[in-house]
Amino acid sequence: MNDTEALRRELLDKLRILRNNCEGNKKPSIISLLRTISKYACEGKIEYLLGKPELDDPNERFDLYYKLKSDFATLKILDLLKSRLSADGLNVTVLTEMPSETGRYDVAIIQGDPCEVYTANAEKVRVEIKASQGLDFEQLDRYLWDSSPLILARVITGHVAKLRPSKLKPYVRFSLKELNTKVDRLLSGKAHNIPGKECTYCYNVHCPHSSNRDRSWKTSSIITMSDAEFDNDLNMFFQNLSYVAKRTVSLIIEELDTVPMITVSRLNKGRE
Repeated sequence: MNDTEALRRELLDKLRILRNNCEGNKKPSIISLLRTISKYACEGKIEYLLGKPELDDPNERFDLYYKLKSDFATLKILDLLKSRLSADGLNVTVLTEMPSETGRYDVAIIQGDPCEVYTANAEKVRVEIKASQGLDFEQLDRYLWDSSPLILARVITGHVAKLRPSKLKPYVRFSLKELNTKVDRLLSGKAHNIPGKECTYCYNVHCPHSSNRDRSWKTSSIITMSDAEFDNDLNMFFQNLSYVAKRTVSLIIEELDTVPMITVSRLNKGRE
């Protein structure tokens, strides 16, 4: 086991302990815990949210418009990938996020977040499609913990990039070490309360910095924009989509071409 994997397992073990310490019968998932811990600098706020896992922060809400754009872009990219692989005479299997097992295949495409592409029973590359203008760097940080390359396609700006975790090991180790230390503070009751912009929508009235909260804070899951902004957003999306799809598929094919294809294998998606 390499040191990155050891740090990752150590973190997951601590998160399970932290999860068991959360109040109430409905425990947050490990990924929810990790997302909350990674996202906030104020550990006092993290402690408060862990004690009330049913509470969602306003900025966790998501406009369905962007999700549907991302789903549509993913569909177009997968269709193009299937066409390219079929033209090369390769049998392509498309699976869902549900745990499942398939028989003979050359390439398996697992639709999820991120989308995963397998060959010879091994994960070869992951693809994350972003349709909005923003990027969730906390999410990207977590995706770097897996060893397979990550292709990030940002449709609205027409950008496609490939991140190779194997070339970012110093950063990945740094990130995992700091997260482990952060969880240690939470487990030992030595959390740091840090005032800042996170106070604006924090409901922890017992925090010494609670006076910083904006009690008039309101939010909506709908992102409003003018007609001109909406017009530009849709036009840029469709103008860039074909290039992004072609570039993304080319990078996927590039990864699949690095090893010989094996025509008989089995895939079990039921991973932790």
